Formats: sequence, C-alpha cells, structure tokens
Amino acid sequence: MTTMGGHNPGRMAAIFISVLFFLVVIVFNALAGPGVYPFLGSTGNVSAMFDTQITPSGWTFSIWGVIYTWLTIILCYILSGLCRKNAYGWVYCSPPVLPYGFFVAWVLNMVFNVAWLFLWDHSLGDTMLMIPAFIILLLVTLTNYTMIFYSCHALHTFGAWLHKYHNMDLWLIRMLVQNGLCVYSTWTTIASLINLTIVMNYNADLTAMGAATVSLSILTALVILWFVLENFVFEKHVRYILTIYPVVIVALCGNMTKNYDSAAPSRNGYFIAVVLGLAITLFVVRVCLVVWKHIKEPFYKDLSLEEALSPVENAEKKNKLFL
Repeated sequence: MTTMGGHNPGRMAAIFISVLFFLVVIVFNALAGPGVYPFLGSTGNVSAMFDTQITPSGWTFSIWGVIYTWLTIILCYILSGLCRKNAYGWVYCSPPVLPYGFFVAWVLNMVFNVAWLFLWDHSLGDTMLMIPAFIILLLVTLTNYTMIFYSCHALHTFGAWLHKYHNMDLWLIRMLVQNGLCVYSTWTTIASLINLTIVMNYNADLTAMGAATVSLSILTALVILWFVLENFVFEKHVRYILTIYPVVIVALCGNMTKNYDSAAPSRNGYFIAVVLGLAITLFVVRVCLVVWKHIKEPFYKDLSLEEALSPVENAEKKNKLFL
C-alpha cells in the first residue's frame, strides 16, 4: 500500500532490487565483452563465428554503451525520487507514477539479459543453444515492451496532475524513461532478428541469403506497423517517443557498411538500402507530425478538475501491478 506523506518500504525495496540486478548485469556484460571467466569467449567472437548477411559492422555494437548509460541515468532519476518531496510526500511514491509492474519487468529483463549472455557464449560449442538464446532474447525484448507499457500507462493515469504541478517530471519520464527504454527495446528487437537469422541458417538449414531476407522482411513489417500504431492508434500515449527510428537507422547504416557491395549489390544489399531509406523517411515524417501536433493539439490544453485528480484519488482506482 502506498503511504502518502511517508516512505513506502515495499516500493523502496522494488527500486533497490532493480538497481542491484542492474549492477549485476553491468558486471556480467563487462566480463562477457572480452570473454573473461566465467565466459568461454568474447561476444564478438561468437558474432563472428555466426556471421549473417544482416549482422552490422562492429562499430554499431557500441550502442550498448549508450543503452547502459541511458539506463543508469533512468535509475538515477528514479532514485532521486527518494530524496525529493512534493505536496503529498516523497516523489517516488506520492504519487507512485512508475508502478510495481514496471520494476517486476525490469528485474525479469535483467535476469533474461544475463541468461542470454551465457547461452550466446556457450553456443560456440553447441549451435543448438542458439534456439533457447533466441527465445531468451525475445523475452528480453518483451519485458522491454512491458516497461514501456507501464510508463505509458503511468502518464495516462498521472499525466494531467504532473502537467499541472510537476511538469519537469512529466517531461523527464517522456524523454528520459520512455525514450531510453525504446532505444533498448529497438536494439534488442534487431538483435532478436539477427539471432533468428542464425537459427534459420544454422539450425533450420535455410540459406544465409534466405534467412537474412526473412528477417529483413520482419523488420520492414515492424517498422511500418509501428508507424501506423504510433500515429493512428496509440498517438496520445506515445507522442513523444522518437528514438526508435534512429536506432533502426544506425543498425541499417552498420549493415550498409558491412553487407552492401556497391560494385555488385546482392538481393539483401538492395533490401537493406530500401529499408534504410524507408526508416529515414518515416523518421522525418514522424518528427514533423510530433512538432505539428505539439503546437496544434497540445495535451491538457483544457484541463478539467476531473482530469487533474489528486494522486490519492488516482491511486485508489488502480491495482498493485499498476501502482
């Protein structure tokens, strides 16, 4: 139960456990990168062994540094709520903007992250491990989507109140939490497709070109589907999420530098170029739409008393997974 005005031991525990599991992930990733014990080899060596026609250049994988830095900043922001107060009490629980479900998904995500590192590493000796590695990576991606869902639901619940009384926190959740998680989510989605390509090529005996074409087709469908959903279905919930296309563009640029031969372009080489052009176009259109809607259709323009319910009234309506 959230105690307005006082500290909430359960919510504090959820935050600290999330920080602890994140630190564990950082340690294991630091060991997995160069292949230090308990890992058998470096993550780069595994990637080189299972090379595909959609594996990007090595420089693109530096995005993991961006991801973990961004996640660190997100946790610092969440921890700052333990030290800040508003009219109702401590910021982290009054109101409980990020619910328990968010932290449950975070912890599960960290567990799956480490599990994938070990499966990926040990696949050097057993290619069949690529199948469970793919499944675990899908779970990493799914828990990422779950965290985004909870953050969007939180702003749906408390957005009006935050806009009126704590606008800085509203924008920090939008730009820091949601966009940071989307960088992580988009990259793990792409990583899942690379892992799927490996499974199709090495375990299902599909040709390297055919496996890559299937994954590129899925990526194209996902990009188009997301554009439709973000602009016509969930626009009010995801208006200010803008980091998905840049991640796709970076990944495809890495693919162009590694897998596109301008002298004799392959089928997938053309495919990568087309999807890159599509991603850039959709990103430009999306930015224009967001700017236009921010000016012409701002949120909470005619804020009513009912829409700006106090945190207490909002909290009473939600179950624990959403609190």
